[in-house]
Amino acid sequence: MNRLYKRFIAYYRKREELLLNKGISGQLRSNGGYILLIVLIISAFLVSFTSDFFYRTGIYISYIKKTRANLACEYLCVSGFEIAKTILDVDRLGLGTSFLTNLNNDRNVDCYRDIWALDFPPIPIEDATLKIMIEDENSKLNINAAISAYAPTTKYYGIMQRFFINMGLPMDLADAVIDWIDPDDTRFPYGAESSDYYQNLKPAYMAKNNPADSIDELLLVKGFTPEIYYGLGGGNSGLEKNLVDHNMGDVVIPDYKREEITGTGEEHSEDEAELPEIGREKDRRLSSYFRVYGDWMNYPDESSKININTASYRLLMSLSNDISEDTVAEIIKKRQLMPFRSVNEIKSFTGQDNTVNSILTVKSSIFKITIVSENIHGKFKSIYYYDRNSKKILYYSGIH
Repeated sequence: MNRLYKRFIAYYRKREELLLNKGISGQLRSNGGYILLIVLIISAFLVSFTSDFFYRTGIYISYIKKTRANLACEYLCVSGFEIAKTILDVDRLGLGTSFLTNLNNDRNVDCYRDIWALDFPPIPIEDATLKIMIEDENSKLNINAAISAYAPTTKYYGIMQRFFINMGLPMDLADAVIDWIDPDDTRFPYGAESSDYYQNLKPAYMAKNNPADSIDELLLVKGFTPEIYYGLGGGNSGLEKNLVDHNMGDVVIPDYKREEITGTGEEHSEDEAELPEIGREKDRRLSSYFRVYGDWMNYPDESSKININTASYRLLMSLSNDISEDTVAEIIKKRQLMPFRSVNEIKSFTGQDNTVNSILTVKSSIFKITIVSENIHGKFKSIYYYDRNSKKILYYSGIH
């Protein structure tokens, strides 16, 4: 043991002397330690390089997965659009009751009891889901139709004015809309044209002076703030009472309610026959009440007419100065029980001599189709504006 200790001390003294005389580099050269140092340097470099390599590779793999998932969702939405078109064709042929009883099977009538109006649950497809939503655009007012003739003589112009008044907004907004879409540079009394308004803005721009291509263009029109357009405030927002989510009613009408309409069957109590609450809709977004699609040049073309079976409470209130809130409630109550089959039935509510009847209809041709596809790695939303009669896509947008 003592011998081993002496050898260790001698070895230690020798290394100490070498370190003092030649420094650390000399010591390394003398005992091969430099090899270890080089190995450590190379190892550190390799660790750094491989770490960056694997990090970047992970990012690329994640990106590829995301891109592949988004692409799969996008193509799935294309399939969803074909399903939506089939649903609209089923309704056009009056075959809705083949899939669900108590749906409307009159091919000449569109209402919230049609198969397209159902709230379809998400469809599971392998590792993804597909949600299809169809909305009737004929339930809205086509602002472009207001310039198909001299604006004040069209019913659409007056409806716009009354709509803004009912929303607590200035009726002057209707003039601004007309000036935006009409082809001339003559300003309406309370409107705005390029020379007297839009060119004085910063940044300056020109009035469209053509039919609007998107309802979003209202954000460029004088007086339409994002707050008003998106229904976040302005006017009588927050002051209205007894608001409802919608006035679509129940999709499936129980038999006893149908018996009450036809006058057959047993009588039922008021509680049993109670319908959903009717009132102004909570939604104040202008895109829920206005549209830009439809044949505006032929006045009044069927595609630009308003379907009284699907029109909102707010729009029905704006049809005429002679229509009261009680009348609107009666119209909605009636169509929830049994949809209007012809415009002649509407006259009992709006009046025989009411000229607004000429722009009303009971059938729809233009629909907004929203499709959302989602899986664990991606999501895609597509929006189509589709003319069922001509089978044309009027507008398309898609976003991941």
